[in-house]
Amino acid sequence: MNNDEIISFLDTIEEKMINKETLGFSPEVLDVLDNVEAGSQEIEMIKLKISNEILMLVFSIANSAYYKNIRKGKISSFYEVVTSLGMHHVKVMIIILALKILARDDKEMEIIFIRSVVSAVFGKILAQQFGMREDNARRVELGGLFSEIGTMTILLYKKLHASHDERIDETFVKKYHPYLAERLIEQFSLPDYLKQVVFSQSIVLEEDYITISGITRLAIDFVAESFYKFHNQLVVEDLSPTVSSHDEAVSLAKIIEHQFDAVGLGKYLRIIKHRERLLPEYEGRKKKQVRI
Repeated sequence: MNNDEIISFLDTIEEKMINKETLGFSPEVLDVLDNVEAGSQEIEMIKLKISNEILMLVFSIANSAYYKNIRKGKISSFYEVVTSLGMHHVKVMIIILALKILARDDKEMEIIFIRSVVSAVFGKILAQQFGMREDNARRVELGGLFSEIGTMTILLYKKLHASHDERIDETFVKKYHPYLAERLIEQFSLPDYLKQVVFSQSIVLEEDYITISGITRLAIDFVAESFYKFHNQLVVEDLSPTVSSHDEAVSLAKIIEHQFDAVGLGKYLRIIKHRERLLPEYEGRKKKQVRI
């Protein structure tokens, strides 16, 4: 396909996938969140225009232990969801959960969804270890969550509308999923830095520091490689010495474990205390004694 044909093809995918009938909500519904003058009642009314299945998942995530540090008590209104998690996080969650529901019982799509959530959780932890401010760590988290949304949309289009279309192969998805993600960023008024996240294929530097998209890419690539090598698990090796139960509770490995458990992804994390050696430790070549 030439460029015009590819653009037309992406137009078709966007038109077929990003609509009320497919997603369970009209994209325009979320425009209310962009209005800085929108009141609590106006934001609360959004939930009436989103499918119950999506809402249940959004509330479940908002009330998970993962977000306990940014809220007090149980969240019971959609307005509280938005004020607690943030407008952009809520938008991306609604979109990605709608795609997840469409992909029901599809193992490949489930793993892609899980991988993006794992990238979000691990990316935020990585950003904090780099000394980033909390708001920037949250941007890394959002980048991880959004990272595979173009891939999910293209694969779902093929599954629902074009199962025999040979144009949609692995190469096509890898090359053009960022261009579809770019369209979603524009359509849903998401932050521009997400474009750099989906288009970057390496660590991104700016003068004397690694950018938000650079750290996000580190997390995404590490998670993807770990899922590939270790059968859909993020594997972390913990070299910490044995410590008291109190110290263990605040160790980085435990913090990571708690974060994954809090969002219901504990089974996708494996922490190794030490790797078994295949051979004994090398002690140097023994010199032969020469008789005189």
